[in-house]
Amino acid sequence: MNIRRAVPSESRQIVPLVYRAIHEIAYTLTATTNLNLVFDRLDMWVKQTDNRLSYENMWVAEACGAIVGVVISYHGLAAERLDEPIQAWLRSQGSEDRLDVETGGDVLYIDSLAVDEHYVGKGIGTQLIQQVVRDAQARDIPAVTLNVDQTNQAAMKLYIRLGFQKLQEIEICGERFDYMSRTC
Repeated sequence: MNIRRAVPSESRQIVPLVYRAIHEIAYTLTATTNLNLVFDRLDMWVKQTDNRLSYENMWVAEACGAIVGVVISYHGLAAERLDEPIQAWLRSQGSEDRLDVETGGDVLYIDSLAVDEHYVGKGIGTQLIQQVVRDAQARDIPAVTLNVDQTNQAAMKLYIRLGFQKLQEIEICGERFDYMSRTC
């Protein structure tokens, strides 16, 4: 298995993993609940630069020539700037939805993490998170943060095992999340 940066041409392999990670949040980001349109619009954002869902912010796990895992991460100080193109597009579509603030400050934020269902339990999620931690260290960013759905006990257990600690509770798209941090 190989962990590397994503490229735009892989968007069709990446999008189902992103959807697996963000579920209902995808409906807000795409202004639709129609799954075909959700996937098409996520694909649009993955291929573009300078937004939270851009391939530029992704590490992928590749096995047997296929993308089997993805993690999206970006600097907390860039979060608002990365959300602005999506927010402007939503307004142009007549949507009044606002993107919730998920992070900020001098952190490397893990926006989303997903592993293909056939590869779950093989350590791929751990390796992707460890890659983000190495990236933060290389960029002299003092902490890695993430949000975990309070109902996702398996993910919570993984993050705690990897050294993350709960800092606070936040709401994203009407759901409760624990905002967690790990120093680098």
